[in-house]
Amino acid sequence: MTLDYVNGLDTEERFLYWIKERESIRRKKELGLDPPYTDDEILQRYRFCNVRRIDDRVSQWLLKNWYRKHRDSENMLFACVVARHFNKIETLKDIGFPEGDPYSEVERIRGLLTGRSNVFGPAYVISGGTGKVPGVSRTKLEVVLDSVILPIVKDPPEIDDSSIKNSVESLVGYPGMGWFMSGQVVADLRWALTGKWSDKNRWAAKGPGSCRGMCRLLGVSVNKNGYSQDEFLVNLTERVIPLVKSRLPDIAKRMEAIDYQNCLCEFDKYSRVLLGEGRPKRLYP
Repeated sequence: MTLDYVNGLDTEERFLYWIKERESIRRKKELGLDPPYTDDEILQRYRFCNVRRIDDRVSQWLLKNWYRKHRDSENMLFACVVARHFNKIETLKDIGFPEGDPYSEVERIRGLLTGRSNVFGPAYVISGGTGKVPGVSRTKLEVVLDSVILPIVKDPPEIDDSSIKNSVESLVGYPGMGWFMSGQVVADLRWALTGKWSDKNRWAAKGPGSCRGMCRLLGVSVNKNGYSQDEFLVNLTERVIPLVKSRLPDIAKRMEAIDYQNCLCEFDKYSRVLLGEGRPKRLYP
């Protein structure tokens, strides 16, 4: 599939193309076929998340090694917050699932990782929340542990395992926990805690990348803050999800609302390269 072909598509068709082609790559890899898995030069060169978030490498490792083995652990919220802030398999292997008292676990992690470099994965931009202290220089590790994780340990939110929405809203507002990161943590909890999660197919938290992708899809000025959470959700459930379900039903039947959010974000990354507006920071070796 050449980029000339992709350039000739309208935005809606291009979005559907990205989903179909990215899922095709995943399936070919799963079957053990030899690369290249696509003729698309952009998808060959740069790293893109899977259509389904849970199919990504770190998510699969967490599902196998942390979430299924320790399902319904009383430390699961703490574990998910740690997992998504470090988001690097090598670091998470060293940490191990945090089974002890959360205060003690924070100090154990601090002692284990202090002085080490490259302990964070590159996928997420980590906010320090209220981590900046005038005149004090702190490492990223200290900011994450002291200004993001410890406030949740000290005053944990109420997690409602019947609702993605309620659980995300209970996390939003903690230092460093905006809509996007709260949504990522709860997306993990959905696989780690037994519950109904009854809105998993119709509710997802927005992120800056998914807002930009939504803007592109709807043909409005691209803006990472272009939609409130309510506006984003209306467009997601009334336009994006029905579009994919009607045109790509075999792929859509495996997807939950968080996956559509994820696709919008990756579609924005793809579009930036295609349109000469920039490039992703991560290459696909």
